[in-house]
Amino acid sequence: MTGYPVDTRFQKKAVTQTARLEALRHVGLFQGVSKRSLMLIDRLSVVRTVLPGEVLVTEGDTGSDMMVVLDGKATVTRGTRKLSELAVGQAIGEMALLDNQPRSATVTALEPMRILMINGPAFRKLLAKVPGLTDALLATLCSRLRDANAADEL
Repeated sequence: MTGYPVDTRFQKKAVTQTARLEALRHVGLFQGVSKRSLMLIDRLSVVRTVLPGEVLVTEGDTGSDMMVVLDGKATVTRGTRKLSELAVGQAIGEMALLDNQPRSATVTALEPMRILMINGPAFRKLLAKVPGLTDALLATLCSRLRDANAADEL
């Protein structure tokens, strides 16, 4: 007797906390954040599996969650124009954690993916409880704004 075929694309090992923390550490927004704060962010995160063709975010939709690519690739489009591809360690919607503004692009899975989902409302509650996290995020955002301004002046 034979069983049903098994889709082996999703039979991967569980994502360890070490791997999740490493992924968070590489997100630009979290560059200056302490390990303790990264662990708190990890606790409110969920690993989610995404199928090829699945839309993670849609341009123009309001969003509050952020995602970090753990496995697989996605494409980023605005209208009909392809902007880029996202791979392991890259973030999707990091500004949505802070501002709840409409998404600036659509992100679609190109292949099976695993992503780390960070809930926006829970993240904002965490900011209120951990002042050091807020300070680190503000320093990172200021640095990025200074870099963008310097690039505009060239």
